[in-house]
Amino acid sequence: MPGFLPRTRQRCLGVDISQQSIKIVELSRSKGRLKLQGYAIEPLPAGLTELQTGAESKSVVQVLLRALEKAAVVTRDAIVGMPDGQVICKTLEIEAGLNEVELELHVRLEAEQYIPYALDDVALDFEVQDVSSTHPGRVRVQMAACRQEVLEWHRSVLTGAGLSPRVVAVQAHALACGVEAMTAGMALQGAVAVLDLATHAALLSVVYQGQVVYYRELLPEHGDTEAHGFENRVSGHLERGLELFFQSGVEGTIDMIILAGEAATTPGLSQWIESRLGRPTRAANPFLTMNLEPGLAPEALLCDAPVLLTACGLALRGFD
Repeated sequence: MPGFLPRTRQRCLGVDISQQSIKIVELSRSKGRLKLQGYAIEPLPAGLTELQTGAESKSVVQVLLRALEKAAVVTRDAIVGMPDGQVICKTLEIEAGLNEVELELHVRLEAEQYIPYALDDVALDFEVQDVSSTHPGRVRVQMAACRQEVLEWHRSVLTGAGLSPRVVAVQAHALACGVEAMTAGMALQGAVAVLDLATHAALLSVVYQGQVVYYRELLPEHGDTEAHGFENRVSGHLERGLELFFQSGVEGTIDMIILAGEAATTPGLSQWIESRLGRPTRAANPFLTMNLEPGLAPEALLCDAPVLLTACGLALRGFD
């Protein structure tokens, strides 16, 4: 049915599929204000590998259906995240003034240098960003590519659950969107370091001007029986990770540290890292400035928000 009346509210669903769980976030927007309509976190069956296959998608669909029911999701428009390890991202500089056909041809020619498999097996997308700061006659183009079979797997999971894949986004880009939502209105001049305390590793991302400019997997975090052992291990790994960032040649300072993942709300962890590293440290909460659906419990959301940073960023991508 055609929309004869103007839509006063839009809804978008972010779907973040990891090896351990599915996280979904449904946002709406009305008169420029964002609202968290609902969310859910559902564990996945043990044994799901990073390289998903079509045979495994059926069990993932069932988990996604449970999450949709738990969150009482209304929209069918979904944005799913592609794992960073399965996507090749590259910023290219291409001659300015090309038409769409010429631009696509140049991107494909450039892509052959970076993609280690046949372009016929690749899903390729690109976006013109801005004029090159070093070569005024050229433009910066963000390219993203992945195997077609990986893209189709993610699409099949969404369609199997009755969703419409509106956007397929790179998880790193979604993480940056979530960080921007959390830091909106803050007077930050430098970058934000995000430490994701995942189950099997600690992942450090540095976000600057809406982009992940640095990414590194740190050592796994294990239990420690000593007093403040966990806090010391996390802050120590983070300190060394930031040293490697500063040595990498990427310019910029770190204005804030954001902790994501289930362990981010460990009592006293943020204060411990802030006192040791001397930078403001907060548990991730991209919903700080959003309205909340009345049925949501703010106390539960405070505990769950650090796990929902990327899923929230995916939902935000739907409003671009």
